[in-house]
Order: sequence, then structure tokens, then C-alpha cells
Amino acid sequence: MDELLPGKRIEVEGDETLVVGIRWNENHCLIHFPLYRHPGLLIRFIFSIGLFCHCIIADIDFVFAADSYVLPENAYEILSPIPVTAARSRKKSSDIPAQVDQVRKMDIQQGRPTLTLDESLKSLPGLFLQNQSNFAQDLRISIRGFGARSPFGVRGVKVLVDGIPYTMPDGQTQLDSIDPAIIDSMEIMRGPSSSLYGNASGGVIAIETEDGAETPVELSPRFTVGQFGLKKYRLKAGGQSDSLTYSLFVSHLQLDGFREHSATENTFFRAKFRFYPNAESDWTFTVSHFNSPLAEDPGALTQSQVTANPEQANTSNILFSAGEQVSEQNLGAIYRRDLTSNLELVVSAHFNHRKFSNKLPFTNGGIVEFDRLAPGGGIKTVWDTQPLQLPNRLIVGVDYFYQRDDRKRFDNNQSIKGSQTLDQIENVFNLGPYVRNEIQLLPWLDLAAGLRYDRVHFKLDDAFLTDGDQSGSKTLSEVSGSVGAVVHLQESLHLYSNVATVFESPTTTELTVNPSGGPGFNPDLDSQTSLSYEIGIKGSRKNILKYDLALFLIESEDELIPFELPGSPGRNFFRNAGESERKGVEAKVQLQPVDYARVSLSYTYSDFKFTEFVASGVDFSGNAIPGIPKHRIAGTLDMKSEHGWFGRFEFQNVSDFYVNNANTAENSSYTSTSLSLGKEGQAGPFQWSAFLGLNNLMDENYNANTRINASNGRFFEPAAPFNVFGGVSLTVRPFS
Repeated sequence: MDELLPGKRIEVEGDETLVVGIRWNENHCLIHFPLYRHPGLLIRFIFSIGLFCHCIIADIDFVFAADSYVLPENAYEILSPIPVTAARSRKKSSDIPAQVDQVRKMDIQQGRPTLTLDESLKSLPGLFLQNQSNFAQDLRISIRGFGARSPFGVRGVKVLVDGIPYTMPDGQTQLDSIDPAIIDSMEIMRGPSSSLYGNASGGVIAIETEDGAETPVELSPRFTVGQFGLKKYRLKAGGQSDSLTYSLFVSHLQLDGFREHSATENTFFRAKFRFYPNAESDWTFTVSHFNSPLAEDPGALTQSQVTANPEQANTSNILFSAGEQVSEQNLGAIYRRDLTSNLELVVSAHFNHRKFSNKLPFTNGGIVEFDRLAPGGGIKTVWDTQPLQLPNRLIVGVDYFYQRDDRKRFDNNQSIKGSQTLDQIENVFNLGPYVRNEIQLLPWLDLAAGLRYDRVHFKLDDAFLTDGDQSGSKTLSEVSGSVGAVVHLQESLHLYSNVATVFESPTTTELTVNPSGGPGFNPDLDSQTSLSYEIGIKGSRKNILKYDLALFLIESEDELIPFELPGSPGRNFFRNAGESERKGVEAKVQLQPVDYARVSLSYTYSDFKFTEFVASGVDFSGNAIPGIPKHRIAGTLDMKSEHGWFGRFEFQNVSDFYVNNANTAENSSYTSTSLSLGKEGQAGPFQWSAFLGLNNLMDENYNANTRINASNGRFFEPAAPFNVFGGVSLTVRPFS
């Protein structure tokens, strides 16, 4: 890169590139991240915060660049465009026939408590997140409605961390062992992705954790406290030496919770090493340990209970001491090598061990324990060629995953382990070969097509023979395909379309909860399949405006739907619906009205309904699919000055939505708001940061989670009222 001279104009390629320069002191710190989302009327609100805004406005020296910018004196270094990898290879997001959002480290960590992933994802269109405060149930993420059925964890969305899949071979993902405080970036690909990853009806979340600092050693402790007993400690250490970079991280969280019986405690450790033996290859190794000895489940309430006292827990959940204990370890290794100048080989291997114990609020089989072993691996080649002088990329690979759960159930005699009711070994084998080809047919036209075959085999060995041998097996196999095109109307305006088939298998947990009452797999449960059509546009206007729009239609068969039985409250069973239809619009606008402020706004329209569904003699055809609001608007205003002052205001408006198949009960609409303020600076050898956050700024009464098709009207889990948190952090480089 040429030397940067004051006033020199720098051209930066890539319409998705945004660069921010921040001058800490005599050194320059560059931060690269996308614009935030926030509607114009709320700008007046944030500007009314007098002292803070005075600090921001008075101290401006804040630079954004997307395509070009005239650099002032003391210019800042310019980062190159960062491609996305969610489509199995490094590529500009404007060249992918799907919507891909990127979230940067500053969005994820700065001024946030870093408790759950929703803190930085809720402003994106197409996503709906619930259950941020019930750590026994885990964060629920749905993309285009896929995943909304999940009573806990994530379904229908493939989650990868540093290229290693955290999604099990049966399609289930637990997010409790991912700490946002170590995330460097996230890519969210919205839309069917089975031709790339198999069990991925809704999309992909690809997480990249921080690498070591570009110094021999960097240490960074941080302490966060807040209302409802919030305490979080974390320490980062990292650096590089010759061809090795390393990053070490440890955190400890304690939280009493807003509601009765909602406390949690966990400890997390992660290490990441990158080794570069030569210019053609590199190794990445990761190891993590997560331990949660306490995660209480306050349970769901009826609407009248919520109105009377939102802090209360369900009495059964207290009586039976509902909650979970988890211990999980993950190992991962990735080897990448350039075999030739245009042929890349990637080989990966990983291992997951999860030990889980859960108490449910009923007696019969109300204590669940399992010990999970889940190894897996994959191999992939990326070959760039030019047949007929046309740029072409061919991706060929295969994934293999195995999962073994040693599952036991016992009676829950008011929190005391009783007689054993189940003892079985559950095995899942998943083999998935795939191929994807991307070709630039014309200078203004890119085509992409993919095909994948998945074979998911479930095998159950019953060791509890008192009620007979329930051993058995079930095989689900699907072929998924996709075809897409991108038309580059201008350098900064792109039109795309895609058609895809996708599938989503029931998870092992969903198969083993047999509504007939006995052990063994539910024989009536099958995969849901979908056919998706999508068109969209991505564009930008100089350095001021960036926007995208997506319209889609998804037709599904055998939709997987949860329900409860009155005799087992809190225990979810599953059935297949006949047919369903999803019609949606997702829009996002990002605006830079002035140099020191970024605003953006996103809107999601979701018209999701059953087109054919009869269960237990009741016809639900034409009803809305529960758990997803028809309208959702989210916005953000972000401000920062050269002297380190920063602030963020966020809001989300969610329309009312049904919580049962019959559409007779609904969750009321709500608007949630938050504000964080802080300052970063330098004190001798230390870089420091202090921040203050205000959650639920308007003190709105709303529900943070809903339990779909719950029995006895217990659908709702209230959100915390207005609350305050804050923290401080230090960074030191002792050998710099």
C-alpha cells in the first residue's frame, strides 16, 4: 500500500467495505465494522442526552470509508475488503446469491455485557431471538421461522465456530458453550442452506473467534456487574511469536436472575492456536471447556400470573427444582494447504463431549441425564479454473459426523432422584457429500449451483428391558439442491435470485420423546422438507447509504411442531404438520448522516401459515405458524469520537404473535430499548475502557420468551424491567 499522505484520496474496492479510524493517542487504532440500524425519529432521543452528546460532538475526528475518502492529516490505515466464508469459500458478499450479514467485534463486545449472542444479532432482519435470560433453556434463534419450534437450543440453523461445526449431526445446536466476549466476527447467511451444510433449513451462522494480538503478549482483563446479581469476570491473553499465534480466554459468570428460581453460574475456557509452517499451508487448533453447575429454570406462566407478579416462578418448577447442569469439552483442528496456485485443500476434525443433567417439573421420568460423544470431520477442495476463459470455482467435499448419547431417565420425586424409567444408547450417523460450482458467465452475471446428499441414520439400543425391548433404527436421507444467479447492474448494485430445496430432520431428543409413553423412537416423526424461492437486491450509494431487500416464498411439507400433554407439563413432544407456507420480506437500510454517527433500520415481514394441518381431529389449516411475529422493526444509532467517547441506542418493535396452533392465545406486541455509554482511553502503558448500560430503557412489560403449544396456558416468560449494568477493562502489552 502506498504511503498515506494528508488529503490523499484512497480508493477501497468492494461495496461492502466500511473502515473506521479512531485515534487513541499518538498511536492509531483501526476498527472495521458495518453500520448500525436506527430510525430517524430516534436520533432526536439520543441527541437529547446532553453531556454525552456534547462530548461526542465536541471531540469529533471519526472517519468512515466505503469506496473512497479524502483522508485528513494524521491519516488512518485502510483495511482491505473482508470476504465472507459462509458459502464454503472466501467470496465477496455481493457475489453470493443470498443475503449475508457481517457483524464485527465492536458490535459484539463494545459496551455490552456479552452474555448471549442476541445482543448483537437482534438488529438484523429475518432473525427472531428469544429466551435471553433463561440459561436452562438456552438462547433460541430462528431464521425465516426455522428454529421457532425449538423449546431449547437451536434447530434448523447451522452454527460453525472457527470452521468447526457446533451443530450436532441430528441438527441440534447448544449455544451455551459460546461466549460472545471472544468473538471477532459473525457471518449470518439467511435462507435455505442444505445444499452446503445439510440440516440447515433457515441458514448459517459462522463465528470467528479472536486471534492472538500482533505483539508477543497482550493481556486484557474485564469486569462487568449489574442488577439481579450480574457478575462476569473475563481474562484474555494472546500474542504471536514467529509462525505461531495464540489466544487464551477464561470467563466466569454469576447471575441471580430477575425471576425467582432463575440463577445461573458458569465458567468457560478456550484456547486457539494458528501455526504457519510455510507460505502455502497453515494449521488451526482449538480447545474449549464449559462448566455450568447451576442453571435454574423458572418455567412459563399464564397471562394472569404474568400480570399479577412477573417475578414469580412456576410453582412446579420450584417444587421439582427444575434446571440443568452441563459440562462440555470441544476439540478442533483444521489443516489448509494450497496444493497449487489455484487448488486449495482443507481438512478438519473435531470432537465434542457433553455431560448433561436436567430436572423437569413432573415426576414420571422427570430427571434426564445423558453423556454425549460426538466426533466428526470433513475434507474439502476449492479449485479455481477458467474453462472457456470464464472464471470458475468448483468446491467438492464430504462431511462425516457421529453422535452417541448414553441417555437415562429417572423419576423426579420433588427434586430427589427416584426410580429409573429409561436407559438407552442413541447413535446418529451423518454422511454428507456435496459439490458446488460458481461461474462468471458474463462480466455482469454470476451463476452458482450446489448439490448435497445427506444420510442421517438413527439407531437405538434399549438397555431398560422392564417394559420390553424398544431397540430400533430409523434412516432419513435427502438430496438438497440450489441454483442461484447474481446480476451486477452497476458496480454497487446487484440483483440476485435463488431456488433451493432443503430438509430438516428431527433431533434425537425430539425422536425419543414418544407421546405413546414408552421408550424408543417416535415412529410417526419424519423430516420436514421445503422448496424455497428468493429474489433480492443489494446496493450502496457512495459513502452515505447501503441497503438490501429480499423477498422469499418457502413451501414446506411435514413441518415439525411441538406440543405438550397435560400429564407432562414442561415436556415437549413433536408431530409433523401436513403443509405450510412462508412468505416474507426482509429489508435493511444503513445511513451515515454525519461523520461521527451511524444509523440504520431493518424491517421483517413474516406471513407464515399452515396450508394443510389436521391433528387429533382439529383442522388448523389457514392458521398462522406460532412463535413468529408478522412484523418486526429494529434500529440502532451508534456514535463515537476521537477521544474515545462512544454510545449506542437500540430499539426493537415486535408485533403480537400466536403461541399455539389453534391461534387462540397470543403474545402481545412490545418495544424493547437499550442504551450504552462509555469511554476508552490510554493511561501510561494501559488502554482502558469503562461503560454503563441501561436495558429495557422504557421499563416495558413484555415477555422475553414464549413456549409454543404449552399446556394449561403456560406460554409466557417475562422479561426483566429496567436495569443497569456496567464494567471496566484494561489492555496491556508488557513487551511492546
